Order: sequence, then C-alpha cells, then structure tokens
Amino acid sequence: MIDEIVVTGTALRTAAIDSPYAVQSLDRDAIADQGAPALVDLFKNFGPNTGAIGELTSWLNGAGQAVAETVANVNLRGLGASRTLVLFNGRRQTYVPARLIGGRYVDVNVIPVIALERIDLLKEGAAAVYGSDAIAGVVNFITRDGFEGFEGAASYEHFAGAGDAGLSAIWGGRIGRSELMLAAEYQRREALNITERDWALPADGDAYWGWSGVGNPGAFMVTGASIPELPFSQTLLLAPRFVDPACAGMGGENWGNRSCAFRFSPWDNLIEEQRQTRIFGQLQGEWGDSGEFHLEALWSEAVIPGWLTTPSSPPVIRYDNTQLVRADHPGRVAFVKAYPRLPGSDGVVMDLTGDEDWYFFGRMIGSSGPGRTVPRDSRTVRLAAALSDSPPAFARLGMHYDIGLSWSRSEALMNRPAEYSYRRFLAFRGYGGADCGVSVTTHPGRPADLILGPVPAGVRPGAGNCLYYNPFGNAIEHSAQPGAAFENSPNPDFEPSLANSPALFDWIREEVRLNSRTELLAFDAVLRGEREDWLAGYAAGYQFRRFKASGQPNDPANLALNPCWLPGDRGCANQTGLFSSAKGFLPYEADQSTHALFAELALTFRDRLNLQLASRYEIHEHTETFDPKLAARLDLTDSLALRGSVQTAFRAPSVDGLSTDITTRLELLPAVGTFKAIETQGNPDLEPESALAVNAGLFVQTQGGLEAALEYWRFALDDPVIVLPFRAIESRYADPATRAAVQQLVFCPGNRNDGSCSAGEIERVRVYHVNGPTINVSGLDLRISGLLELAFGSVHWGAEASWFLDYEMEAITYNGVTLRPAVKVAGYLNDPVDGALPPAPRWKGRVFGGIERDSFRLSGYFNHVTSYRDRERVTGTRYAEIGAFSTLDLILLWQPPGRALSVTFSALNLTDEDPPLIGSDHFFDGMTHNPKRRRLKLALRYRLPPG
Repeated sequence: MIDEIVVTGTALRTAAIDSPYAVQSLDRDAIADQGAPALVDLFKNFGPNTGAIGELTSWLNGAGQAVAETVANVNLRGLGASRTLVLFNGRRQTYVPARLIGGRYVDVNVIPVIALERIDLLKEGAAAVYGSDAIAGVVNFITRDGFEGFEGAASYEHFAGAGDAGLSAIWGGRIGRSELMLAAEYQRREALNITERDWALPADGDAYWGWSGVGNPGAFMVTGASIPELPFSQTLLLAPRFVDPACAGMGGENWGNRSCAFRFSPWDNLIEEQRQTRIFGQLQGEWGDSGEFHLEALWSEAVIPGWLTTPSSPPVIRYDNTQLVRADHPGRVAFVKAYPRLPGSDGVVMDLTGDEDWYFFGRMIGSSGPGRTVPRDSRTVRLAAALSDSPPAFARLGMHYDIGLSWSRSEALMNRPAEYSYRRFLAFRGYGGADCGVSVTTHPGRPADLILGPVPAGVRPGAGNCLYYNPFGNAIEHSAQPGAAFENSPNPDFEPSLANSPALFDWIREEVRLNSRTELLAFDAVLRGEREDWLAGYAAGYQFRRFKASGQPNDPANLALNPCWLPGDRGCANQTGLFSSAKGFLPYEADQSTHALFAELALTFRDRLNLQLASRYEIHEHTETFDPKLAARLDLTDSLALRGSVQTAFRAPSVDGLSTDITTRLELLPAVGTFKAIETQGNPDLEPESALAVNAGLFVQTQGGLEAALEYWRFALDDPVIVLPFRAIESRYADPATRAAVQQLVFCPGNRNDGSCSAGEIERVRVYHVNGPTINVSGLDLRISGLLELAFGSVHWGAEASWFLDYEMEAITYNGVTLRPAVKVAGYLNDPVDGALPPAPRWKGRVFGGIERDSFRLSGYFNHVTSYRDRERVTGTRYAEIGAFSTLDLILLWQPPGRALSVTFSALNLTDEDPPLIGSDHFFDGMTHNPKRRRLKLALRYRLPPG
C-alpha cells in the first residue's frame, strides 16, 4: 500500500500534529455529521470564512453578471477569494474564466464531494511555501486514498418552493501494485424564485430597492412642437411629463407623475435551476523498486438551462431620440381618445390633444412579463501526474524527490439579454420588423441621435411588413405582477389591435454571449530529506506556472466588429456597442508565466521546540518577490502547546490587472438615476500586493479527549490591487470643488471628459486598477471539543467562533482628492461591487454536540451570525440594522453494524428562520445568510466491501 502523506502548509512529509503550523481539517465524517451540505453552505458556516459566493454570485460581481451561480469559492478572513489559495491534492487549479472585481479565484464546486477524504484549511499566510495568492491562507481538497469496494449515495433536500437532489457513486480496487479509484456525482437544483419569499417582494417601492423608476407602462415627456438642432437630451430637461393611467393596475407605482415605477423582483431567482456533473478518477501505486506515482483526471460540467432576468432593461442613454412617439402613432391616437387630459409632473392638468412629439420614459416590456431566460454553462478539465522516488544514492542520504505536473482548463459561456438600439428606433416609428426595408443612420450633428434612412416607395409605417411598437398600456391585457389589479382581471384600456407582436420583440432582442477560457500549467520539482537529529527535515524545489486567459464574444456583442449603435459603424465616439441595455466585449487574450525557487527547514530541539523556516523567490514577467517565514511550536507539557508564526506573503498582479484592454459593465449611477457604462482598465505599472502576517495560538489536547485552541491572527496588507470606486468618482465629479481632479475619468455626451457636462449627463466612467491603501485585519479564533464515553453511548460536544477585532481599509485618494475615507469593514455590510469589500459581521460561531449509540448517531448544530450595519442606509431606517441570524440543525444517522445501507435524515434550520433583511435588490445578504428556510433532507448510502 502507498504510504503517501499529503500535508497542507509545508513541502515536507511529516504529520501535521508534529509540525509548527496549524491546519484545521474537515474530514468526511465531519462533513457528513453536518448533513453533507453543499460546499457553499459548508463555508458559510465556517467561522474563518467571510463572504462566501454561491447562489447570488452574478449580482455580486457587477451588473455584467460575469460568473454563473453554479460557482462557489472560499474567502478566508474576508480578504477576497483571490487571496485564498485553493489546491487540489496539494497542486494548483485554474481560476474561473471571468474578469472580476478583486481578482479571479478557483471554483470549488468542480470537485466531486464523494471523492474527498478531507479538506485542509491553513488559516495563515503561506506564500513562502506555496507562492502567490496564499495571503490569507490555503484550502487543500484531498481525495480518498486506498478506497476499495463500491459506494453509492442518493439524496433529496426539500425546502419551501424548491429542492436539491443528488446521485453519486465511487468504486475502488487494486490493479497489481496499483490502486484505481473512479467517482461520479450528479446534482440538480430546482429554481427558487423570489416570489416564494414574501420578504423579498416589497409592495411600496421601499426607496427603490427591488424597483426601477423606468417601467412599462411608463411615463411620457412632451418635447415641444419640434426637435431643435440641439442634443435631444437638452430638450427634455424641463419637459413636462405624465404617467400612463394603466400604471397602477398593472402593478406599478406612480412616482409623482414623473415615472411609473416597475418592480422587477418577480423576474429573478434566489437560486437558479442548475445541473452539475462531476467525474473523477485516480490511479496510484508503486513504481520501480522504491518509487510511487499518482495520476488523476477530473471533468466537470455545470449548466443553468434558463437564467432568469427581467423582461427588458431600461435604456442606458436615457434621453436619446430612440423612444420618440409621434402624434400619428396608433397607440397614441387611441390613448388620447381615452385620456385627452391628465395631471402632469408639475401638478397642472396637461392637454394631450396637440401634435407635439412625446418621449417614452420607460422600458419595452415591464409588468406584463414574461421574464427572459438564457442558458449558461461551464466545463472544467484537469489532468495531473506526480512521481516520487528515493533511488539508492538518495536513500543513503535520507533523500527523495517529487516531480509533479498539472494542467487544468475551465471554459464558460455567459449569456445576457440585450436589445438593439437602432431596431427600437425603427419600431417606435412604425418601421419595425425584419422585412420592413427601412434603414437607419446617425445624425451628423447630434451623434447621440439616430435618423431614418431613405423610405422605399410604397412603404408606410405600421403597414404590410412594417410594425409599430406600442409603448402604451392599451397594448397590454394582463399583468404578471403578483397582486396587481390586472393580474387576474383584464386591463379595460386594452385593445387587441394595438397589442405588440411577439415577432417584433424577437427581432429587437438579441443575446450577448461571451465564451471565456482559462488554462493553468504547473510543474513542481522538490528534493526532500528527513533526519533523526535536530534537523528534522529539509526541502528545496522549483516551480513553473503558466496561466492563460481569453475571451471571445459573439459577433453582435464584439466591440471590435460593432462598436457603435449601427452594425459595422466605427465612427461613433462612445463605443459601447449595438445595444441599448447591455454592453459588448472586446476579444482578449493574455498569459502570464512564473518561475519560483523555494526552500524549507524543519528543526527540532529536545522534542519540545519545533521550528519551520521557509523562503520563496518568485519571478513574474512584471515583478519579482522574496518572502520568508518563521514558525515555531513549543510543547510546554504533553497536552499544552504554544505556536506562532510571522511571515510575509504576496500576490502578484493578475493578467487582468496588468492588461490595458478595456472591459465594460453596467452599474447604477445615483446622480444619473440609471445604469451607465463603467469601463475598467488595467495598469501595467502595478506593484505586487504584500502582507505581513502574524499568528499566535494556545493549544490543549488531553488524553481524556478534550481539544481546545485559541488563536490570534493579524494581516497588514499593503498595496492591495483595487479598482477605483466609480460611485465615489461620480460623487466627486458632482462637487464643483473636486470635479477637476476626476474629470478625466468621466465622459459626457460627445465623448468629452473635460468636465463640461453636469453629473446628470454622465455617459460613462472609466476606472483603473491601482495599488490601494493598506488594509489591516485582526481577530481571534476559538475552538473547543470533547468526547465522553458514557454508559448509554458516546457523547461528542464542542464550540467554535471567529471574531474580527479590527478590519479597516485606509483612505483611497486620487489626484490629491479623497475618493473614500478610511472605513471600518468589520461589523458592516460593505459593498462587494464598488470596492470589493465583503459583508463582515463582527463574529460568527456555532455550538454543536451529539450522541452515538449502537446503530444511531444524533448530532445538533446551533449556528449564529451576529448583527451588523449598513453604512449606506440612514441611521434609524428600516434596513440600517441587519439583525442576527441563528439556525438550529439536527442530523440523525442510522447505520446498522454489518449492513450495507445507511440512512441520514437532516432537519436544517429547524425553526424555519428567515434571513435578516438588507437594503438591496434581493433583500438578503447572499454572501452570509441562507434564503432556503427550513430544509428537510433524506440521504441513502450503500456500501459494498471489495470482492
């Protein structure tokens, strides 16, 4: 049998209990004891992890939805998932194929849980051993070793509105001097729509959370008798407006006769329907006289068959002339006949019988639904091989070598709905449809406006193959808004002849697609040695890594082909693509190579004092770093030990941070009142992040089964790579005293960035990757557990908790202006989009215990997350204080001796607690809390021994 030891935190082969570093492990039994939760739930309950990305991944990486909801990660100490190094059997895995605020990370959901033996978590910096990314720590997923026989499992978890199901199997056996293990896993998650949770459907607008001021039915602005030779937006600044009377009946809200607010929440899922398939195999055994080999292969696929989003999006350039409604529009003619006079936004009743042009302030489809769905999928492949040996010449010196090679690739297709701007322009004027034959061109004097091309003879608006888009409520019969008056009763204003054609919507709509890929090749060569004297062990080695990333959009979304509103046009100043509500992408391709030399010594003095000395020198294409580490463990008695470490750690700038390519996403700008383009650009002059990490702990382990640990940890992170906060830039631009400092980052109509427009006219903001201010984080971890053998059975008990003593980011400045003052992160919700700071409750912990008797094992967990605050809300408002969240889990395992079948029943969140509410579109913190409520899970496991 292979005597292989995979230890996290060192390059030496030694048992973790004898080493000067602290590794917390979650083995198969510990995971099963918690009801075998999904990894995202497992890490949400793990104290040192803060800000776990899972079900709501997309919205937490900007409105561009760069990452699918099938992805999960680990974020030790809340320093950012990209600063936690994730390993698979001690070797690196490629990152997600997406450009992210805060950096890329590893998707841990690609790993089949049935193949895992344990998860090791090193909760301190480890760059001296592992290199870049290991600032906050290391998480190592280690597969089962020596498994023989067959094991199959099936489970179903039910909760109100949805459920999860899973099937898995593993087989292992010996082949000569080797052992083979094959594992497969399939999981299916049902969609949990937001309408299944009453707290997520606000009825009163609630300060716009979950609502948009741009709806359908919408509002209309009266522009005047004609459009002057000025930018169209300037003619609307003071234009009177009124709201379509169908607004309220369709489930909207009339906001002061200025807009019909639209609740988009019903067209969103708290959990998306998804299917995940994972297959893993490993072959390992003896090689030659003294060598060992290890081969492994992984294939994983994740599919979201229908990612759900709103029926349509508001136009990004709010006051272009696309949505113009002429006096002869059929929908308008019928509307004026029914409503010749309506109250306006200034309180004066407006006469609507004139022939002035109107501008539609709204979106194409709103409360009538249905929502749009697009597919998303990703695939991951991994191949790895390792060889170790101690030939005679090495053996005489107590030495052996290890050589490892791993390659991993991840691909993802991310789709997003979009709407062609020029086709909307045509449809508002009655020339919509694929076969109408009327073209569009740009206005020579007003680049933000479009004009009609030549109209062929005999072609009339709304006739033959030419279709009108009707923005009025008389085009809609029913509402899809829950509780709306017209949900079950027809809209009395509806006229079937004025209804919009589904074919017209299909012609206007498009899908923005981005195919992304990452690849990581890693080679390791290590020479190790063990001795019996004070020099307990030593290691030295070399590592090479090559990372590649690329992205290719579909042609309609490719800004290199279609940078402007009209296909093929390249002359516009504001090159954001063909669409009114979604941004395109530039193709990109980048790579980065790294060479590293490292060395480590393990020293032992009188079997009481153990030291670890390690250092690493890494050469990147743009920088180089050297990082040392010193760790010590002092055994005061056989049951009491002290340990501590001090080290520097680093993270090299990523290919995304260094690239000068521009990526674009949409974000809400408060001063503008709608979503605008945020352009992000890298910086080739970035310096590597560096951190000073300190860890100290007291450990107790008695023969009576008591184990306890109290650890203090601290990180001082200098030069963190951040992106300038776009909302702060908008705010400083709005202030005349600070506008000049940031005006080069703000672009106005006509592509001006000279500060000549108002904050309300901002078209886009450009932000850069920069080395930001120092981040200081410190805290305490407490763990205590025990085991008692009593007459009625074995009793296990314990508690664990993690506290933030301090978490502060110093002030962010730009051109001498403070963009953001120093902020206290611990105890606040923070903003994961603008600043990449995760929600950080001051502390969280759990108390657990259980009893095992004969064939039964009953376990219970009481989980608690303390309350915290949202600094963006005004003190005393409904969502300023985010309440504490406590849940009780009970797990019952029945496993008769000698039987192949075991049954586990879990009642998670037994008391059916709702998550505390926050001021966001989903009304709960998806990185901290769980929206599933009570979950009942039944799991069956069948085990056959070998033979």
